[in-house]
Amino acid sequence: MGAALPIPATDWLPDDSETETLSLPDGRRLAYATYGDADGYPVLFCHGTPGSHVIARLLAAPAREHGVCLLAPDRPGIGDSADSPVGIGDWPDDAAALLSHLGVESAGAVGFSGGGPFALACHRLPEIQRVALLGGSGPPSIGSTGRVQQFVGTLSRHAPWALGRLFRLQRWFALRRDPSYAVGFVAEEAPETEALTADEVARIVRADMLTAMARGPSAIVREQRLLSEPWPFALEDVAVPVCVFQGQTDANVAPSTGKALARRLPDASLELVDSDHLGTLTAAGGDALAAVQRRTRV
Repeated sequence: MGAALPIPATDWLPDDSETETLSLPDGRRLAYATYGDADGYPVLFCHGTPGSHVIARLLAAPAREHGVCLLAPDRPGIGDSADSPVGIGDWPDDAAALLSHLGVESAGAVGFSGGGPFALACHRLPEIQRVALLGGSGPPSIGSTGRVQQFVGTLSRHAPWALGRLFRLQRWFALRRDPSYAVGFVAEEAPETEALTADEVARIVRADMLTAMARGPSAIVREQRLLSEPWPFALEDVAVPVCVFQGQTDANVAPSTGKALARRLPDASLELVDSDHLGTLTAAGGDALAAVQRRTRV
C-alpha cells in the first residue's frame, strides 16, 4: 500500500464523525457511512473508481425522501478502509459482513460508474433483492468504454507505476485548484439538485476524489486493472432484477454500455437519462433508490 499523501489544511475534508468502522472476519478495517433515513430500507451503495463513500452524499436527500438508509462503504485502500487485494468477486464477502454487522436481512444495491460491477457481484448474496446501475461500467467484452477509460485500463495493466504517478498528480492539482477541476473528470459542469447548489455538488465531487486517494493511489490503480479485465462472473448469471440508468451524453461510460448491459442481463430494464456521467447520478439517483426498494425477487 502506498504511503498516505500529505493533506494541507483545507476545507475539503469530510467530517470525521460521518464514517464508522467495523472489523472484518480477517481482521481488516472496513469504513462506511450512512445517509438518508436511518430507519429506512437498506441500500448498499458502491462508489465509483476513483471514488469513495463521500459521493453518496449527493443522494442523501433523495434517500430521505424515498425512505432509504443508504449504506456507503469504502472499498479496500479507500478512505479509512484497510488496503487488501480484494477483487470484484471477493467484494460481496466484505459487503455481507457489513450487512450482517448492521443486522440487515433484505437490501438493494446501487452501483455508480466503476462501482457497477461491484454492485452486480453482490447478486449472489441472499440479502440483495435488486440492483440499480447509474452509469455503471461494463465488462471488457462489451468493448464500449471511452478513450480515457481505455487508456487508463491499459496503463493499469502494463505500467501501473505510471498510472499511480498520474493519479498522484491529479490529486495534487485537486488539492490546490477550484472544485471545478475535479468536476471536469465526470461532467462539463456541476449540476444543481433540489437539495444542493452547483457549488455544493462540486465540493462533494472534489472531496470524493481526494478521499479516494487519501492513502495513496495503489487501490485505485488496482481497481482500474480489475475493471479492464474479464469479470469473475457472467452477466447471464445475475439472478436479480437490475435497473440500468444510462446517461445519453455520458463521456465516461458510453451509452452503448448501458444498452448492452440491459440486453445481456437476464432480468433488466433500461432507463435513458438526458445527462452526462455525474448528471446521471444526480438526476436519476432517486429513481434508482426507488427501483431497488421492492423487497422480493421476481
